Amino acid sequence: MKKNKAFALFSILVLVTGVSCGCGDTADTDGETDIRIIGEGGAEDGSSSDSEACGITGNGDIEVENFSVWYPYWNNDTADAELDRIGEDLDTICFFAAYFDKNSKLFIPDDMKDKIKEYRSSGYLKEKTSYLTIVNDKLLEEGSSLKDTDLLREVIGKDELYEKHADDVIKLTKKMKLDGVEIDYEAIKKDAELWGHFNEFIKVLSEKASKENLKLRVLFEPSAPIDSFEWPEYPEYVMMCYNLKGYGTEPGPKADLAFINDLYNKMSVLNGSINMAFATGGFDFSSGGAVSQLNFKDAVSLRKDHSAISERDSGSAALHFEYEDELGQKHEVWYADGETLQTWMKTAKDAGCNRISVWRLGGNM
Repeated sequence: MKKNKAFALFSILVLVTGVSCGCGDTADTDGETDIRIIGEGGAEDGSSSDSEACGITGNGDIEVENFSVWYPYWNNDTADAELDRIGEDLDTICFFAAYFDKNSKLFIPDDMKDKIKEYRSSGYLKEKTSYLTIVNDKLLEEGSSLKDTDLLREVIGKDELYEKHADDVIKLTKKMKLDGVEIDYEAIKKDAELWGHFNEFIKVLSEKASKENLKLRVLFEPSAPIDSFEWPEYPEYVMMCYNLKGYGTEPGPKADLAFINDLYNKMSVLNGSINMAFATGGFDFSSGGAVSQLNFKDAVSLRKDHSAISERDSGSAALHFEYEDELGQKHEVWYADGETLQTWMKTAKDAGCNRISVWRLGGNM
Protein backbone atom coordinates (compact mmCIF):
# COMPACT_ATOMS: atom_id res chain seq x y z
CA MET A 1 0.00 0.00 0.00
CA LYS A 2 1.32 3.44 -0.90
CA LYS A 3 2.25 5.91 1.78
CA ASN A 4 -0.30 8.56 2.64
CA LYS A 5 1.37 11.48 0.93
CA ALA A 6 -1.51 13.94 1.28
CA PHE A 7 -1.20 14.12 5.04
CA ALA A 8 2.42 15.23 4.92
CA LEU A 9 1.64 18.90 4.36
CA PHE A 10 -0.93 19.11 7.16
CA SER A 11 1.81 18.73 9.73
CA ILE A 12 3.36 22.02 8.62
CA LEU A 13 0.17 23.94 7.86
CA VAL A 14 -1.06 23.94 11.41
CA LEU A 15 2.21 24.37 13.28
CA VAL A 16 3.42 27.42 15.14
CA THR A 17 7.02 28.04 16.13
CA GLY A 18 8.04 25.83 19.01
CA VAL A 19 5.46 23.10 18.42
CA SER A 20 6.83 19.67 17.59
CA CYS A 21 6.41 18.40 14.03
CA GLY A 22 3.56 16.03 13.26
CA CYS A 23 5.91 14.02 11.05
CA GLY A 24 7.91 13.13 14.13
CA ASP A 25 4.90 11.21 15.40
CA THR A 26 4.66 9.09 12.26
CA ALA A 27 4.39 5.35 12.72
CA ASP A 28 4.49 2.94 9.80
CA THR A 29 2.12 -0.02 9.92
CA ASP A 30 1.90 -2.37 6.97
CA GLY A 31 3.23 0.35 4.69
CA GLU A 32 0.71 2.98 5.79
CA THR A 33 1.70 6.36 7.14
CA ASP A 34 -0.04 7.49 10.32
CA ILE A 35 0.69 11.18 10.68
CA ARG A 36 -0.55 12.96 13.78
CA ILE A 37 -1.73 16.48 12.99
CA ILE A 38 -0.82 19.04 15.61
CA GLY A 39 -3.24 21.92 16.09
CA GLU A 40 -2.41 25.58 16.40
CA GLY A 41 -2.57 25.27 20.16
CA GLY A 42 -0.03 22.43 20.11
CA ALA A 43 -2.38 19.77 21.46
CA GLU A 44 -2.50 16.29 19.95
CA ASP A 45 -5.93 15.45 21.33
CA GLY A 46 -7.74 18.13 19.36
CA SER A 47 -8.01 20.53 22.30
CA SER A 48 -7.01 24.09 21.57
CA SER A 49 -7.97 27.64 22.33
CA ASP A 50 -9.78 28.01 19.03
CA SER A 51 -11.25 26.29 15.97
CA GLU A 52 -7.96 26.04 14.08
CA ALA A 53 -6.91 22.96 16.06
CA CYS A 54 -6.97 19.95 13.77
CA GLY A 55 -6.27 17.19 16.26
CA ILE A 56 -6.65 14.64 13.44
CA THR A 57 -4.81 11.35 13.28
CA GLY A 58 -4.59 10.20 9.66
CA ASN A 59 -4.64 6.43 9.19
CA GLY A 60 -4.21 6.08 5.47
CA ASP A 61 -7.72 7.05 4.36
CA ILE A 62 -6.29 9.56 1.89
CA GLU A 63 -3.71 7.86 -0.30
CA VAL A 64 -2.34 9.57 -3.37
CA GLU A 65 -0.08 8.34 -6.13
CA ASN A 66 1.90 11.57 -6.29
CA PHE A 67 2.22 14.53 -3.90
CA SER A 68 3.98 17.70 -5.08
CA VAL A 69 4.72 21.23 -3.88
CA TRP A 70 6.03 24.45 -5.40
CA TYR A 71 9.19 26.08 -4.11
CA PRO A 72 8.99 29.85 -4.91
CA TYR A 73 11.94 32.14 -5.53
CA TRP A 74 10.50 34.82 -3.24
CA ASN A 75 9.23 34.92 0.35
CA ASN A 76 10.56 31.44 1.02
CA ASP A 77 12.11 31.99 4.45
CA THR A 78 10.43 28.87 5.86
CA ALA A 79 10.38 26.79 2.67
CA ASP A 80 13.48 24.73 3.54
CA ALA A 81 12.16 23.92 7.01
CA GLU A 82 8.78 22.96 5.57
CA LEU A 83 10.40 20.65 3.02
CA ASP A 84 12.39 19.05 5.81
CA ARG A 85 9.23 18.42 7.80
CA ILE A 86 7.43 16.85 4.84
CA GLY A 87 10.42 14.58 4.34
CA GLU A 88 10.20 11.39 2.31
CA ASP A 89 6.45 11.73 1.74
CA LEU A 90 7.10 14.30 -0.99
CA ASP A 91 7.29 12.91 -4.53
CA THR A 92 7.68 16.01 -6.68
CA ILE A 93 9.12 19.49 -6.23
CA CYS A 94 8.53 22.30 -8.74
CA PHE A 95 11.03 25.16 -8.66
CA PHE A 96 9.09 28.36 -9.27
CA ALA A 97 10.06 29.93 -11.57
CA ALA A 98 11.86 30.85 -14.78
CA TYR A 99 10.50 33.86 -16.63
CA PHE A 100 11.55 36.41 -19.26
CA ASP A 101 13.95 39.35 -19.31
CA LYS A 102 13.26 42.68 -21.00
CA ASN A 103 14.35 41.15 -24.32
CA SER A 104 11.85 38.30 -23.91
CA LYS A 105 14.61 35.79 -23.25
CA LEU A 106 14.09 33.02 -20.71
CA PHE A 107 16.14 33.14 -17.51
CA ILE A 108 16.13 31.82 -13.95
CA PRO A 109 16.64 34.23 -11.01
CA ASP A 110 20.03 33.75 -9.38
CA ASP A 111 18.52 32.84 -6.00
CA MET A 112 16.52 30.06 -7.62
CA LYS A 113 19.49 28.76 -9.60
CA ASP A 114 21.51 28.62 -6.38
CA LYS A 115 18.70 26.79 -4.59
CA ILE A 116 18.35 24.20 -7.34
CA LYS A 117 22.09 23.59 -7.34
CA GLU A 118 22.09 23.34 -3.54
CA TYR A 119 19.38 20.68 -3.50
CA ARG A 120 20.92 18.81 -6.40
CA SER A 121 24.41 18.73 -4.88
CA SER A 122 23.04 17.61 -1.50
CA GLY A 123 21.50 14.55 -3.12
CA TYR A 124 17.98 15.58 -2.09
CA LEU A 125 16.65 15.50 -5.65
CA LYS A 126 17.77 11.92 -6.27
CA GLU A 127 14.65 10.60 -4.55
CA LYS A 128 12.29 13.22 -6.00
CA THR A 129 10.99 14.25 -9.39
CA SER A 130 12.05 17.84 -10.06
CA TYR A 131 10.50 20.38 -12.41
CA LEU A 132 11.37 23.87 -13.59
CA THR A 133 8.20 25.97 -13.72
CA ILE A 134 8.08 28.60 -16.47
CA VAL A 135 5.67 31.53 -16.22
CA ASN A 136 4.70 34.34 -18.59
CA ASP A 137 6.10 37.16 -16.45
CA LYS A 138 8.48 39.71 -17.96
CA LEU A 139 11.03 42.10 -16.54
CA LEU A 140 10.70 45.69 -17.70
CA GLU A 141 13.08 48.64 -17.51
CA GLU A 142 11.29 49.39 -14.27
CA GLY A 143 9.32 46.72 -12.50
CA SER A 144 7.77 43.73 -14.23
CA SER A 145 4.70 42.64 -16.18
CA LEU A 146 2.92 39.64 -14.67
CA LYS A 147 0.90 37.10 -16.66
CA ASP A 148 1.81 38.97 -19.83
CA THR A 149 -0.22 37.79 -22.83
CA ASP A 150 1.59 40.18 -25.20
CA LEU A 151 4.72 38.24 -24.28
CA LEU A 152 2.97 34.98 -25.18
CA ARG A 153 2.01 36.37 -28.58
CA GLU A 154 5.66 37.28 -29.05
CA VAL A 155 7.03 33.82 -28.21
CA ILE A 156 4.25 31.46 -29.41
CA GLY A 157 1.88 33.70 -31.39
CA LYS A 158 2.87 32.28 -34.79
CA ASP A 159 3.30 28.76 -36.15
CA GLU A 160 6.99 29.26 -36.82
CA LEU A 161 7.64 30.21 -33.17
CA TYR A 162 6.54 26.96 -31.52
CA GLU A 163 9.72 25.04 -32.32
CA LYS A 164 12.08 27.79 -31.16
CA HIS A 165 10.31 28.39 -27.88
CA ALA A 166 10.06 24.67 -27.17
CA ASP A 167 13.80 24.32 -27.84
CA ASP A 168 14.55 27.24 -25.48
CA VAL A 169 12.41 25.69 -22.74
CA ILE A 170 14.07 22.28 -23.05
CA LYS A 171 17.57 23.77 -23.21
CA LEU A 172 17.07 25.71 -19.98
CA THR A 173 15.56 22.72 -18.17
CA LYS A 174 18.39 20.41 -19.20
CA LYS A 175 20.96 23.04 -18.21
CA MET A 176 19.61 22.91 -14.65
CA LYS A 177 19.66 19.07 -14.77
CA LEU A 178 16.03 18.76 -13.71
CA ASP A 179 13.65 15.93 -14.56
CA GLY A 180 11.03 17.98 -16.32
CA VAL A 181 9.46 21.29 -17.18
CA GLU A 182 6.16 22.79 -16.11
CA ILE A 183 4.35 25.39 -18.24
CA ASP A 184 2.32 27.92 -16.27
CA TYR A 185 1.09 30.47 -18.82
CA GLU A 186 -1.85 32.39 -17.41
CA ALA A 187 -4.42 35.12 -18.13
CA ILE A 188 -5.18 33.94 -21.69
CA LYS A 189 -8.85 34.13 -20.65
CA LYS A 190 -11.20 34.18 -23.67
CA ASP A 191 -8.57 34.81 -26.35
CA ALA A 192 -9.47 31.88 -28.62
CA GLU A 193 -6.66 32.61 -31.08
CA LEU A 194 -4.00 32.64 -28.37
CA TRP A 195 -5.45 29.46 -26.87
CA GLY A 196 -5.03 27.85 -30.27
CA HIS A 197 -1.38 28.87 -30.39
CA PHE A 198 -0.87 27.63 -26.83
CA ASN A 199 -2.44 24.28 -27.70
CA GLU A 200 -0.16 23.84 -30.73
CA PHE A 201 2.87 24.85 -28.68
CA ILE A 202 2.06 22.20 -26.06
CA LYS A 203 1.82 19.58 -28.82
CA VAL A 204 5.26 20.54 -30.14
CA LEU A 205 6.76 20.73 -26.65
CA SER A 206 5.28 17.32 -25.76
CA GLU A 207 6.95 15.69 -28.72
CA LYS A 208 10.31 17.31 -28.02
CA ALA A 209 10.18 16.63 -24.27
CA SER A 210 9.37 12.98 -24.93
CA LYS A 211 12.36 12.61 -27.24
CA GLU A 212 14.61 14.24 -24.63
CA ASN A 213 13.19 12.01 -21.87
CA LEU A 214 11.96 15.08 -19.99
CA LYS A 215 8.70 15.05 -18.06
CA LEU A 216 6.10 17.73 -18.80
CA ARG A 217 3.41 19.33 -16.67
CA VAL A 218 0.88 21.88 -17.95
CA LEU A 219 -1.11 24.14 -15.63
CA PHE A 220 -4.66 25.27 -16.33
CA GLU A 221 -6.63 28.05 -14.69
CA PRO A 222 -10.26 27.16 -13.87
CA SER A 223 -11.55 29.19 -16.83
CA ALA A 224 -9.38 27.38 -19.42
CA PRO A 225 -11.42 26.13 -22.43
CA ILE A 226 -10.01 22.62 -22.13
CA ASP A 227 -12.73 20.89 -24.11
CA SER A 228 -12.28 23.21 -27.10
CA PHE A 229 -9.01 21.55 -28.13
CA GLU A 230 -7.34 18.18 -28.44
CA TRP A 231 -4.49 17.91 -25.96
CA PRO A 232 -1.57 15.46 -26.22
CA GLU A 233 -1.48 12.49 -23.88
CA TYR A 234 2.15 12.93 -22.83
CA PRO A 235 1.89 15.76 -20.24
CA GLU A 236 0.52 15.69 -16.74
CA TYR A 237 -2.23 18.32 -16.55
CA VAL A 238 -2.62 20.33 -13.35
CA MET A 239 -5.80 22.23 -12.51
CA MET A 240 -5.45 25.26 -10.23
CA CYS A 241 -8.31 24.64 -7.78
CA TYR A 242 -8.08 28.02 -6.08
CA ASN A 243 -9.06 31.68 -6.15
CA LEU A 244 -12.76 30.86 -6.42
CA LYS A 245 -12.98 33.96 -4.25
CA GLY A 246 -10.30 36.63 -4.12
CA TYR A 247 -9.47 39.80 -6.02
CA GLY A 248 -12.63 41.35 -7.43
CA THR A 249 -15.10 39.04 -5.69
CA GLU A 250 -17.18 39.03 -2.54
CA PRO A 251 -15.55 37.46 0.54
CA GLY A 252 -15.23 33.69 0.52
CA PRO A 253 -12.88 30.69 0.37
CA LYS A 254 -10.22 29.93 -2.24
CA ALA A 255 -12.12 26.74 -3.06
CA ASP A 256 -15.24 24.90 -2.01
CA LEU A 257 -16.35 21.32 -2.49
CA ALA A 258 -18.66 21.99 -5.45
CA PHE A 259 -15.87 23.95 -7.19
CA ILE A 260 -13.44 21.04 -6.77
CA ASN A 261 -15.89 18.49 -8.16
CA ASP A 262 -16.77 20.73 -11.11
CA LEU A 263 -13.11 21.20 -12.00
CA TYR A 264 -12.36 17.49 -11.81
CA ASN A 265 -15.26 16.80 -14.17
CA LYS A 266 -13.90 19.48 -16.49
CA MET A 267 -10.49 17.78 -16.52
CA SER A 268 -11.97 14.35 -17.28
CA VAL A 269 -11.88 15.03 -21.05
CA LEU A 270 -8.07 14.90 -20.98
CA ASN A 271 -6.11 11.78 -21.91
CA GLY A 272 -3.05 12.63 -19.82
CA SER A 273 -2.58 12.31 -16.06
CA ILE A 274 -4.77 14.67 -14.02
CA ASN A 275 -3.47 16.58 -11.01
CA MET A 276 -5.51 18.84 -8.72
CA ALA A 277 -3.68 21.76 -7.07
CA PHE A 278 -4.76 23.48 -3.87
CA ALA A 279 -3.51 26.67 -2.25
CA THR A 280 -2.58 27.48 1.32
CA GLY A 281 -3.36 30.82 2.92
CA GLY A 282 -6.28 33.04 2.00
CA PHE A 283 -7.54 36.60 1.56
CA ASP A 284 -8.39 39.61 3.71
CA PHE A 285 -11.49 41.35 2.31
CA SER A 286 -11.98 44.95 3.43
CA SER A 287 -15.43 46.57 3.49
CA GLY A 288 -13.83 49.40 1.50
CA GLY A 289 -13.23 47.01 -1.41
CA ALA A 290 -9.51 46.32 -0.95
CA VAL A 291 -8.43 42.67 -1.03
CA SER A 292 -5.05 41.42 0.16
CA GLN A 293 -3.53 37.96 0.09
CA LEU A 294 -2.09 36.41 3.24
CA ASN A 295 -0.48 33.15 4.25
CA PHE A 296 -1.56 30.84 7.05
CA LYS A 297 0.89 32.27 9.57
CA ASP A 298 -0.23 35.84 8.90
CA ALA A 299 -3.92 34.90 9.09
CA VAL A 300 -3.43 33.28 12.50
CA SER A 301 -1.44 36.28 13.76
CA LEU A 302 -4.09 38.69 12.51
CA ARG A 303 -6.85 36.74 14.22
CA LYS A 304 -4.95 36.70 17.50
CA ASP A 305 -4.09 40.39 17.29
CA HIS A 306 -7.78 41.24 17.08
CA SER A 307 -8.98 38.53 19.49
CA ALA A 308 -11.30 37.27 16.76
CA ILE A 309 -12.93 33.87 16.69
CA SER A 310 -12.72 31.70 13.56
CA GLU A 311 -15.68 29.74 12.24
CA ARG A 312 -15.50 26.87 9.78
CA ASP A 313 -17.64 27.08 6.63
CA SER A 314 -19.50 23.83 5.93
CA GLY A 315 -19.44 24.19 2.14
CA SER A 316 -15.68 24.64 1.89
CA ALA A 317 -14.16 23.62 5.27
CA ALA A 318 -12.33 26.98 5.18
CA LEU A 319 -11.99 29.19 8.25
CA HIS A 320 -13.19 32.79 8.42
CA PHE A 321 -13.32 35.60 10.95
CA GLU A 322 -14.06 39.33 11.10
CA TYR A 323 -12.24 42.26 12.65
CA GLU A 324 -12.21 46.05 12.60
CA ASP A 325 -9.01 47.94 11.80
CA GLU A 326 -7.67 51.10 13.45
CA LEU A 327 -9.57 53.25 10.94
CA GLY A 328 -12.86 51.61 11.82
CA GLN A 329 -13.06 49.65 8.58
CA LYS A 330 -14.48 46.13 8.80
CA HIS A 331 -12.59 43.15 7.38
CA GLU A 332 -13.54 39.55 6.61
CA VAL A 333 -10.70 37.03 6.44
CA TRP A 334 -10.98 33.59 4.79
CA TYR A 335 -8.14 31.05 4.90
CA ALA A 336 -7.23 27.37 4.90
CA ASP A 337 -5.77 25.32 7.74
CA GLY A 338 -4.81 21.65 7.85
CA GLU A 339 -8.40 20.45 8.14
CA THR A 340 -9.37 22.57 5.14
CA LEU A 341 -6.61 21.08 3.00
CA GLN A 342 -7.50 17.59 4.16
CA THR A 343 -11.14 18.10 3.15
CA TRP A 344 -10.22 19.51 -0.26
CA MET A 345 -7.82 16.66 -0.98
CA LYS A 346 -10.33 14.04 0.13
CA THR A 347 -12.95 15.64 -2.13
CA ALA A 348 -10.56 15.40 -5.09
CA LYS A 349 -9.62 11.81 -4.20
CA ASP A 350 -13.27 10.79 -3.89
CA ALA A 351 -13.92 12.31 -7.32
CA GLY A 352 -11.19 10.10 -8.80
CA CYS A 353 -8.02 12.22 -8.65
CA ASN A 354 -4.91 10.45 -7.39
CA ARG A 355 -2.32 13.19 -7.88
CA ILE A 356 -2.23 16.29 -5.66
CA SER A 357 -0.19 19.51 -5.70
CA VAL A 358 0.00 22.31 -3.13
CA TRP A 359 0.75 25.97 -3.79
CA ARG A 360 3.04 26.80 -2.04
CA LEU A 361 5.94 26.38 0.41
CA GLY A 362 6.66 29.34 2.68
CA GLY A 363 4.60 30.95 5.44
CA ASN A 364 2.94 27.75 6.63
CA MET A 365 4.72 27.60 10.02
